[in-house]
Amino acid sequence: MDYISHLDVINPDSNAALLTNWAGYQTGYNDQISLVEQLQTTLDIEQQLTIFLEALSNSFKISAIDLETYHGRFTTGKAAKGCETLALPIRIHDQLMGRVLYHSQKPITDILLSSLSNFQKRLVFPLRNALAFWQLQQLALKDSLTGIGNRTSYNEAISRAISHSKRYNTPFSLLVMDLDNFKQVNDNFGHQMGDELLVQFVNLANKCLRNTDQFFRFGGDEFAIILEHDKKSSASIVSNRLLSTVKDSDIVKKFHVSVSIGAAISATEDLESTIFAKADKALYQAKQAGKNCVKFA
Repeated sequence: MDYISHLDVINPDSNAALLTNWAGYQTGYNDQISLVEQLQTTLDIEQQLTIFLEALSNSFKISAIDLETYHGRFTTGKAAKGCETLALPIRIHDQLMGRVLYHSQKPITDILLSSLSNFQKRLVFPLRNALAFWQLQQLALKDSLTGIGNRTSYNEAISRAISHSKRYNTPFSLLVMDLDNFKQVNDNFGHQMGDELLVQFVNLANKCLRNTDQFFRFGGDEFAIILEHDKKSSASIVSNRLLSTVKDSDIVKKFHVSVSIGAAISATEDLESTIFAKADKALYQAKQAGKNCVKFA
């Protein structure tokens, strides 16, 4: 399903006026505006969904909702056991922003579908602005050359990974790496060719990663990967797959570069700084061992 990929923030004052063009609400006009105003108090998508779910619970037996968009999936609530799921598209001016999945504790009927469709109209314009704001935030977290996460994005992601690991007692892996002999590429062929090599490396590495893995560039030829819900065996598989893929690529062979990787598995006492220090030390050991290899802390 193709969702719209770009949205611009619109004047929130126009939202209430546009609601008057819609018919079919079961509650009064003041209730409609009240919920829209509540939704407009935040540009955080998950907070909006939480407000919307709380309002839903007053009229419907909905235990959780998921929002699917071009940029990802957002969730609030917890689907109760035995729930039925109803998916409704969410559109603005005939453009598909995504769809909302309602996890209902009641059977899905035509009446419920119609009621939820009307109720969902309150969400459209506040959500549109929240998605547009989220897109702007994401641009600030991307590396302009390669399109993967930058150092700021890494700092946020590693903090979340540490928090999640402690809360659920599930380890994750951190891989830090750089390209061996990359400086010679810049010196001998120029920075434009060096940039091309970095982009090619990222494309190769992405083929070795799962959808849940997070990839970052710190600058130059320094990279990091967070493998959530992970253990040493899978971190080893990903690392060796990456080494092999890079080794077999034509552009890497042309410039005689390889990749060295330092890996660390999170421990319950780890902080953002300590797990990075462990992985960075392992990277140094990989360099000392002759490069083009992975070492674990």
